[in-house]
Amino acid sequence: MADPTKDQAAAAKEQLSKDAEARKKQNEETAKRVEQSKPTPTQEENDMARLGADVVEKQDDGSGPEVKLVLQREVTPADKPAAGSYATRQTKPAT
Repeated sequence: MADPTKDQAAAAKEQLSKDAEARKKQNEETAKRVEQSKPTPTQEENDMARLGADVVEKQDDGSGPEVKLVLQREVTPADKPAAGSYATRQTKPAT
């Protein structure tokens, strides 16, 4: 019969190794993407704006196509409470 603590330790080491490899791959991809990009707005665009020029055409920052996010909401009517399902405070006229 195998020792459960050793099995857990081996599984934990294996998971840790997988996580480290995934983190390394992610860091390499991020570094590559950062190297290929440039700041936006560029210094030239900042200088043109400072001098009063309207900068309409922006230089490509190298990040690729802009992702368009579309949100769709669906509204459903709330259920109405049954008549008399809750009590309201009663007021008495002042005498």
